[in-house]
Amino acid sequence: MTTTGPDGFAEELLAAGYSVDRISDFVVFNYEVDIGPIDGQVIRIALQPVDHPRTPPAGPFVSPRLLPLCSDGSPAPYGGVHEANGRGFPDPQGVWEYWSRPFNEWADHGRSARSYLDVHLRRLFAGLPGDLVLPCAA
Repeated sequence: MTTTGPDGFAEELLAAGYSVDRISDFVVFNYEVDIGPIDGQVIRIALQPVDHPRTPPAGPFVSPRLLPLCSDGSPAPYGGVHEANGRGFPDPQGVWEYWSRPFNEWADHGRSARSYLDVHLRRLFAGLPGDLVLPCAA
């Protein structure tokens, strides 16, 4: 029987070689960006795969913050960037942001953690502004 929900998503990440932390129903891991203006940098990603594999996680929570907060409906990459607090993810230090970026092609790419990373996250990081610089760690 296949494990579902956050446990199933975490198992898939572990099988792919990631170290995974759990915070409630969030799966948190280090992700090395391999495309775009911060290629080669390692950031933290938190995902909430509550109904995995039926539906994809909502957009990623990203730390450190890479983009200015902007919830006015502007297009990506700047629009749809929100505070992590208030979205169910604890962020007492204010170092996380939530990117409202649905993975609409989930069913077309195998409904897996690997497809979320290889297709969706790579696309998001490839689309970041060319002058983006990773902030210094606090």
